[in-house]
Amino acid sequence: MRTQMLRHLGSLVGPTARLGGEGAKLLFAQRAARDGLSPPAEFSWREYGIFLLSMAAEIEHSLMVQYLYAAWSFGGSDVPAPHQQEIATWQRIVMGVAKEEMGHLITVQNLLRLLGGPAHLDREDFPWISGFYPYAFKLEPATRATVAKYVVAESPETWPDSVAPAEKTEIERLATVDAGMQVGRVGVLYGELIDIVSDPRKLPDSEFRGDTYPHQASFDDWGRGYAAGARGSTATTTPDVLVLRANNRAQAVTALKAIAEQGEATQFISADKEDSHFSRFLKVWRGLSGATGWSPSLPLPVDPVVPGLGTDQREATVIQNPESIGWGALFNLRYRMLLTWLAHALTLGANEPGDVLPGRPGLALNRVFNEMYFLKSIASLLTRRPLDTDPLVPAGPPFQMPYSLNLPSDEQDFWRLHFDLLEASRELTARLPASGADGATFLAALREADSQSRRDVRAILSGGIHS
Repeated sequence: MRTQMLRHLGSLVGPTARLGGEGAKLLFAQRAARDGLSPPAEFSWREYGIFLLSMAAEIEHSLMVQYLYAAWSFGGSDVPAPHQQEIATWQRIVMGVAKEEMGHLITVQNLLRLLGGPAHLDREDFPWISGFYPYAFKLEPATRATVAKYVVAESPETWPDSVAPAEKTEIERLATVDAGMQVGRVGVLYGELIDIVSDPRKLPDSEFRGDTYPHQASFDDWGRGYAAGARGSTATTTPDVLVLRANNRAQAVTALKAIAEQGEATQFISADKEDSHFSRFLKVWRGLSGATGWSPSLPLPVDPVVPGLGTDQREATVIQNPESIGWGALFNLRYRMLLTWLAHALTLGANEPGDVLPGRPGLALNRVFNEMYFLKSIASLLTRRPLDTDPLVPAGPPFQMPYSLNLPSDEQDFWRLHFDLLEASRELTARLPASGADGATFLAALREADSQSRRDVRAILSGGIHS
């Protein structure tokens, strides 16, 4: 975890209780002021709220990435034909949860904006853990132990009666004892946020910037049809993406509770409700328990990275096949491009109903969704390329963070950054030793899309496309 955030946690969080009969529980340290109305050292209450929302954003980002990696691992030649449909269902469930985490991440950005805080899209690269974070960040394929960790992290404080004590013990054992780590509930953080935002003694009404509401991300732009009403009878596999705006305290609390109810703090709704992340991961875990004698997922590496200075080989699996290194580097670059387009789209604000796309906001938003598709395609290519010299051991998408997420404050410089990243991608793909028809076909489509993006960005830089 980044030290500039870590140093504040020592005075905020007590020890993490080990999992046992009572489950995981994070303990907040006692406040220096006994009345509970004074903020922690070095904070005002507004700044403390922004700090916790920034931490929530990192958690949502990290969970989304780990869930995507696990979802992309499902399948392979080892899956017997009678189980292939079942595996596809599990993959859709986990992928749907990852998409919902993206909605949570966007909603948290809206709440940051409401309190006057900056957008926060950062996360750590390699394993870290603290009292607030549920478990050490790790990219790993879907297994019973991996999904058990997700079940515990998304669990309610009191598990529902539908989970037998023996089953709960088994899940906790796989998530913690066998994995050699502690796992906490994400819901504790959201509970703390709800308490602070709800209390006018800590955050008076004047702290809520209602004038930011029109500029916050909207479901109309970001939901792309993923609403509860569109789910029909496939609620466990079709995502219900929440992108909520807020212009006052009540709406902020509603947004935090909605995130909590969808999985991270299910004390607000029945933990048996199939919409919750807890119940969906539990469904997958139970299915995985019946996968005996065969593997439901590809043997993807744990924490894959492309080689480079500073690569800690004790904490990561270094990709060594030359072609896979090229695809891994391209994945990292396009991941940076996704985060950059996302940050820019958030600063450009929402399109109101009836607005005509594209303008600059629409162009940035469309590029966000394009990059999501490109990342999925490159990840698929990587899982069909070797990690090293053994053709039977696949590589995996590395999801390495860029050297910086500090972004330009000047609008022209923001578009210049997009152009620079497009140029970097063109240089990288020109050197990529792509083999196979799948790689060549994808690169042709990517180059065509990037050519259009370069034309659009040039038009903006020359004043040809306006808001």
